[in-house]
Amino acid sequence: MTDTPIETPTAHPRWVLPVVGACIVALIVANNVGNVVWASWLETNPLGLIALNSSNKYLLGTSITTEVVPFFVIATIRLMLPDPLFWWLGHSYRDKALNWGRQIFPGMDPIFDQFEGDRTGFKNLLHVLIVIMPNNPVCLLAGVAAIPFRRFIVLSLVGTIGRIAIMRGIGMVFEDQIEDVLDFVAKYQVWLTRGSIVAVLAYVA
Repeated sequence: MTDTPIETPTAHPRWVLPVVGACIVALIVANNVGNVVWASWLETNPLGLIALNSSNKYLLGTSITTEVVPFFVIATIRLMLPDPLFWWLGHSYRDKALNWGRQIFPGMDPIFDQFEGDRTGFKNLLHVLIVIMPNNPVCLLAGVAAIPFRRFIVLSLVGTIGRIAIMRGIGMVFEDQIEDVLDFVAKYQVWLTRGSIVAVLAYVA
């Protein structure tokens, strides 16, 4: 067990952090826009929807209305975009990034605690986590743990493609049920869109 902080690497030019931050904010905005337009885009512009927001529910909803190749390409790019950004934050700011992550991802406190309790041992577990759940806090921890970038990207890519394949497979199995949902969404599209706007505004507030 060790609480020894990881040494902070050489500082980057001042403009880099604002650019990374702006990219993260842009992705958050895209997510929220997707949460607003999903009811109208689910059938009319499914690829555009997953380009904005590739959460599991939208991957499932678009799995039966899209071609395989564009579905995989667009979803993979969209899901991979934030990964190197959060890895860079963790790798560049280490303990500061860890403290920031605790504030931004409060639900991940147990994982952050385990990481701080035994960073060396947890680093091996991180390789598995990157594959099975390459989300933002895991990518941040991968950077803090100084997992080599190339290895990180390969693991994240494998996990991301696996996740998309699972969603596509589930969609094929439950195609009839998803079609029923799409019919419901089309019938109540206006009300669902209005409700989505209210929900997103409340979330942002």
